Amino acid sequence: MISAQADADDSQASRADASHLQRWGLLGVLAQVAFMAGWLVAETWQGPRYSVVTDTISDLQAATAPHAWFPIACFAAGGIGTFCFAVFGLRPALAGAGRAAARGPWMLALGGLAIGNSFPLIPCGLQAPGCTAHHQLYSPGGMTDAIVATAAFLVLVFTPGPLWRSMQALPQWRRLRPVMTAARRVCPLCFIVLSIASFTQTAEGLAERVLATSLTLWIGTLAVALICFSGPRSQQRKRYWLRK
Repeated sequence: MISAQADADDSQASRADASHLQRWGLLGVLAQVAFMAGWLVAETWQGPRYSVVTDTISDLQAATAPHAWFPIACFAAGGIGTFCFAVFGLRPALAGAGRAAARGPWMLALGGLAIGNSFPLIPCGLQAPGCTAHHQLYSPGGMTDAIVATAAFLVLVFTPGPLWRSMQALPQWRRLRPVMTAARRVCPLCFIVLSIASFTQTAEGLAERVLATSLTLWIGTLAVALICFSGPRSQQRKRYWLRK
């Protein structure tokens, strides 16, 4: 009878933990939606001088950009949401992979938080009359954006490697092999393309959007997986594998 009561208590605690993880997974999905909306929606009111091929996402948050508050708010929500998803959802879910499993979630958390930062503001967007790349870059906002965004992108494109090494130790996460393999190959390649585009000032906006979309897709897939793997049936299978 005591054993039955203990099993019931364990089952109830497991359901509570699963529900907790699912909520963080949902937040992770919403964070990626907010980040994407920040630049997809804001592009619609930039005017004819703005080009998604040549102008960067950062220009949407410049001091001269119309309704700059919208992408700033979306990117902040996306960054904070990604941080919370990674630290409070993904990290506990991968705890069974050992102490080294925390490295990947923390990389994702800090990279996501950094990419969501918009301050200090860039003084002007390149589509604004009289604004030049030199004026934009050699300012507190421009220099901060260049350094922080580059560092954040660099961290995020290499995060799938440490994450996948942790996931391989957990049976339910091994199903993400195709996603993580694609992320480990595509994201660094997109970062290289963006670096070349920035150096040559050729299609920089397009290259940045391709990289941002690639990152959002694999992070969003992780969030969806956390929701699915924390469901009742997945928890039952997890307990089965742990007993074995």
